Amino acid sequence: MRSRIELSDAESLSGAWAALHNDVEFTISSNEVHYLTTMALAVDDDLVSHLLLKKIRLAATREPISVHASTVRMNSFLEYAFDGGKERFCQLVHPSPHAPSYGVSVASLHGAGVLGLRPGQTILWPDENGTLCDLRIGHVENCPGMSDWLGSRTESPLSC
Repeated sequence: MRSRIELSDAESLSGAWAALHNDVEFTISSNEVHYLTTMALAVDDDLVSHLLLKKIRLAATREPISVHASTVRMNSFLEYAFDGGKERFCQLVHPSPHAPSYGVSVASLHGAGVLGLRPGQTILWPDENGTLCDLRIGHVENCPGMSDWLGSRTESPLSC
């Protein structure tokens, strides 16, 4: 069972993490920033909350059509490895009791960790005890979104 990291420790660890990763490229879609910020503020885990907020602050925010197709975002399917372990397959999902068995919540420690990364990137990410370990992204697949199908449009596809 995970020992709870105190708020002051979560603040310190997230600050140290941000300083170590200030030059790492994270990308988040502009249409997900508000949602992700809300998730970070609502999560009960202080460490996840602080790390997700730091990651959002460090990330380059791009229009959905400008985010690289292999960037981990909400609903991405991906393979990643943590702390030198074997690759895990998952889908980055919204926190829900109805998530698939392979779903990893964006409001979880690993879910917040993989967000905004691309294949081949490795960052240091804390485990449940606050020890920084390697988190490496293997492969990422994203389903096409509406902007992929419609391209950039100035008018709504539903307008008459």
